[in-house]
Amino acid sequence: MKRSFLEKELKKVGVNLNGWLPVLDCSICGTRWEPFTTHTGSNAQTARFDYWKCPNDCNANARIAPEIQMALPTYVIVNDVPGMIFDDEDLPEFERYVRSMDVTEIFNKE
Repeated sequence: MKRSFLEKELKKVGVNLNGWLPVLDCSICGTRWEPFTTHTGSNAQTARFDYWKCPNDCNANARIAPEIQMALPTYVIVNDVPGMIFDDEDLPEFERYVRSMDVTEIFNKE
């Protein structure tokens, strides 16, 4: 699922993606939570279909499409920068974001 579509649908229920981090923000109360696990293997938690619900129940009665409920991110690391992508098409955009953080040295002309 394309990140831009997911982001638009989550905003309808008062939830914002927090950049490329695996963190969501409630636009009603400002609470941040991390619903996606970065662990892998047999001990990793499974995703919940209500990951988008605010822990304070601000949007508890909101309805969301089934494809949004089943969105599972992929944890990626590019140049030691972690991020979450929701579709393979999002990876080039994340890579551009990481490259934009490259330090450019500006020499002092004095």
